[in-house]
Amino acid sequence: MDPLSEILSSMRIRKVGFTRLTAHSPWGIQSDGMSAIQFVLVVEGDGILVTASSAAPVPLSSGDVFILLGNEPYKLFDREGSTLAACVDVEALRVGNQIRFGSDGPASTFVCGYFEIDHSDVKPLMQALPKLLSLRMEEGRTLAFQSVLELLGAETVIPRLGSEAATARLFELLFIHAVRCFAQEHSLPRGWLAGLADKNLALAIEAIHGDHRKHWTVDMMAKVAGMSRSAFAARFKEVVGQPPLGYLTDWRIYKATRLLEKTSVRVSDVARAVGYASEAAFTKAFVRGVGTKPSEYRKVRSSRESEKVRELEAA
Repeated sequence: MDPLSEILSSMRIRKVGFTRLTAHSPWGIQSDGMSAIQFVLVVEGDGILVTASSAAPVPLSSGDVFILLGNEPYKLFDREGSTLAACVDVEALRVGNQIRFGSDGPASTFVCGYFEIDHSDVKPLMQALPKLLSLRMEEGRTLAFQSVLELLGAETVIPRLGSEAATARLFELLFIHAVRCFAQEHSLPRGWLAGLADKNLALAIEAIHGDHRKHWTVDMMAKVAGMSRSAFAARFKEVVGQPPLGYLTDWRIYKATRLLEKTSVRVSDVARAVGYASEAAFTKAFVRGVGTKPSEYRKVRSSRESEKVRELEAA
C-alpha cells in the first residue's frame, strides 16, 4: 500500500454538513475558521477568496474548488468593497440545505461543506499540506475527480433518500482526489509528499513504508534509491525536511499511535510491531516524539474517544 493510501485508510469521518449557497451580488462572507476540514465548490458564477495564509486574493470561477485545513480564517466575496456577513448570520438564513442571500444582482452558486475528523488519524498528511488547497478547473483534473464534483453538485440540489450518507462519502472522495491532484499540479513545500514526487527518493520512501519494521540504515535506503549515501542523505533532508532515519522514526511512532488507539495489545508487542527490539527503546523514542509514555497516551486517547462517543450519542 502506498503511503497516501495507508494514511487515508485510517481517516475516520465523524460528522459532515453541507449547504447549497446562492449569493446574489453584491455579497460577502467572513469566517473565523473551524477545526473541521472545509471545502467550497463553485457550481456557477465566480468569487474572490482571501485567507490568512494566502499571499494574494484567489480568483474563483465555475468548476473551481478550494479546501481549508486547520482553523483557517477566510473571506469570500464577489468584489472588493462588498459588505462581509459573518458565517453565523448567513447560516441563520438556512432553509433545509439551501441558503440564499445577498442583494438583487447576478447569482453565484456554491456547494459548501465540512467534515470532522480526528487529526491524529492523518497527522503525517496534515503536516505535509498547506492550509489552503486551491484547485482550478483547468488543472489536470481526472475524469474520476470531475465525476465526484458533478455528483456532489447534483446530490445537493434536491435532498433524496440517503442524501446525507451519499454526501459524506462524496466528501471523502473529494478530499482524496483533491490531495492527489494538488500533489501532482503544485510545487509542494518540503515533506514526504514532495519526496514522493522525486523519482529516486520515492523508491526509498515506498520501501520504508513497505517494511517499516526492517532494520534500515541510510546505506540501505540509498541503495534502494540508486544513489550514493552522501547524495541520498543530503537530497532526502533537502526535499523531505528531515534526515532519513528521523523520517523512519516518525513513521514508526505514527504507526504505534494507531495501534495504541485501535488495539489492546501490550506495549511490548506494539514496540515489536513497529520495528523496535525492546520496549525501553520504543518508549524512549515515543516520549521524544509524542511527549508522553505509550501507556499514558493510550489512556488519554481512550478517555477522549469515550467522550466523543457520548457527545455523538447526545447530539
